[in-house]
Parts: sequence; structure tokens; C-alpha cells
Amino acid sequence: MSKTTVSRLVKELIEEKYLIEVGEGQSKKSGGRKPVLTALNNSGRYVIGVDLGVTNTIIAVANINGEILKKIRKPTIRNHNIGGVVSYISNLVEQITEQAGIEKSLIKGIGVAIGGVIERETGIVRFSSNFSWKNVYLKKLLEEKTGLYTLIDNCTRVMALGLVWHQKGISEKNFFFINAGFGIGSSLVIDGSIYDIHSEFGHIPITYENVLCQCGKKGCLEAIASGNAIERKANQLYNTKNSWLTAKNVAERAKNNEQLAKIVYNEAGGYLGKGISIVANIFNPKKIIIGGGVSQAGDILLKPVMESFSKYTMDIIKEDIEINISPLGMDGGIYGAITMILNERIFNISIFNKDIPAF
Repeated sequence: MSKTTVSRLVKELIEEKYLIEVGEGQSKKSGGRKPVLTALNNSGRYVIGVDLGVTNTIIAVANINGEILKKIRKPTIRNHNIGGVVSYISNLVEQITEQAGIEKSLIKGIGVAIGGVIERETGIVRFSSNFSWKNVYLKKLLEEKTGLYTLIDNCTRVMALGLVWHQKGISEKNFFFINAGFGIGSSLVIDGSIYDIHSEFGHIPITYENVLCQCGKKGCLEAIASGNAIERKANQLYNTKNSWLTAKNVAERAKNNEQLAKIVYNEAGGYLGKGISIVANIFNPKKIIIGGGVSQAGDILLKPVMESFSKYTMDIIKEDIEINISPLGMDGGIYGAITMILNERIFNISIFNKDIPAF
């Protein structure tokens, strides 16, 4: 690319507010004009990320560097009717744009993370057991409602993308990511790219117990180790009637040494560790990272996970595998959603790959 072409492109990017001039560099020894130094314009363009969960929704606006400027967390509407959810998200977009004091014309798009089988190219939610949706063209509906370009993808893949982009101490390029939230999902990251084939770690058969999963099968890992399963089991053991214990409530009780709560997390963590051992024995990844709301229980979850993992994994394999809680915490989905739309609309970096080598 010639110097003239580069200069023209840089000038256009400055005019379109993607870049700003930050000073002058040193001229060459042979003389000539000093080069103009440029940087990304943090106030030139923005993106919005949405982490649409069953119980809570997080929406955030970020600058071109992926830095969150404003974030809102609200309970997801209880009626999961598609029209109601689309209106709910649209209203949140208007709220956060106004609160951040940003012109809507400067927003390049919306990235949405949602649980289920998602076609990222078309924005169709093929199936979401959490929302009881089938073949919902969510991208089109949101674009019509908000007037903004929208990108949709599976929440677990999006969370893994957030880890790859933001690092946060994750230097390993090959890892298996587990999203332990209301449900359980998974994503493979190989050589720094998201393996772009849908997987359902939460629906591997893990027990012969007659426990019905939301997918319609029995004995799935998700049916016995997810946040939903933890809540169901805890409320049954505590015999709650006029209140409802959340997975977070149960974790707090377990940390306070309440035996019933510890039983619930020991069982869930044990099954999760057994499921992880299957992944380890097959793929032998360098690192396994657990994210999602349930992971915030910390050692209450991780201790039984590690005990079970150690029990069921071959010695020569488990010696080299590191299991950690995601450093992004509850913001994994929102960081990933922001990253996804930035990559699509601004940087155009290849981050999904179907043709990548094995571990």
C-alpha cells in the first residue's frame, strides 16, 4: 500500500471520527515533514452490549477501546413473550444512551448474548429452552425496533470471546470455557479463536437419576448442576413455601456452614467435576475456565468440582490441566457482547473459526 493511499485512509478515518491526531513524531534523518501521530478516538464511536439472561439483563455502552462507560443491570421481564422482550431491550437502549449522554447516531451497533442455539450469521434463535423460543429472528426484530445494527450469538461463546479479548490474566490460547449459570453451556477456544461449532456440554448424560431437563431429555448435567438445578434442590430440601432461595442465597448459606446448603453445592459441584473430567479425558485442554453466576460461589463450588475431577480424570492428564474461575466474573457476557459488535463493525478481526487444529 502506497504512502498516498495510507495518508488518504488515515484522513478519512479522522474525518469520520474513528481516529484523532495526538501529536507529531520525529522526522527522518534525511529531513522532510514530521509524521502525524494518531490514536483511536474514544469519543468518536460507541457500541452497546446486552447480556440477556433469564433472571437478569445487563446492558452497557462502551467506547471504541471496549471501555465500559455506563452499565445498567435490571431483572429480565418475567413474561418471555418475544414482543415484550424486544420492547424491553429497546427501552434499555434508549435509557442507557440518554444516561451516557451519547448521540444515537454515533452508536455503531448492538451485540446481544443469549442462551440457546443461535445462528450468528442470520441472527435467528433456533432454540432457547430458557425462553421457550424456536426460530425467532431476533436480529431483525431488534433492528426494526431500535434502528441499530444488531448482532446475536450464544452467551457462552460470547463470554469466551470476552476472555480472549480482555485477557484478564488468561494468557493460554487453548482452553475450554464453561458457563455455569441458569443453565450450563460450553465453548472451545483453540489458538486464540472461538471454535465456531455449537456444543452442548450441559446436555451430556451424567446421571441415571430420573431428573427431567428443559431440553426434554433426562439425566443431563444441566438438570442436576446448573443454577436452576441448585435452586430447585435447595428449595425442596429447605421446604420453602412463601419465599424462594436463589443459587446465590444457597452459596451464602453454604459459606456460613449450613449443612443443607453444603449438600446442594457438593452434589452440583461433584457432577460438574465429573462432566469436566469427560472433557479432559477427550480433549486434554491446557486450561478449563468456569464462568457464569454459579461460579461466583468460589471455593464452595470449586472444591467439590476439583475432588470429582481428580477422581474421574486419568492421572497423566489431570496433572497438566489447570481449572480456574473466570476473572471477568458476572461481566463476562457484557464484555463479550461489546467485543463481538466492535469486531464486526469496527475492527473486522477474525475471531471465529470452524477450521482450526485440535489441541
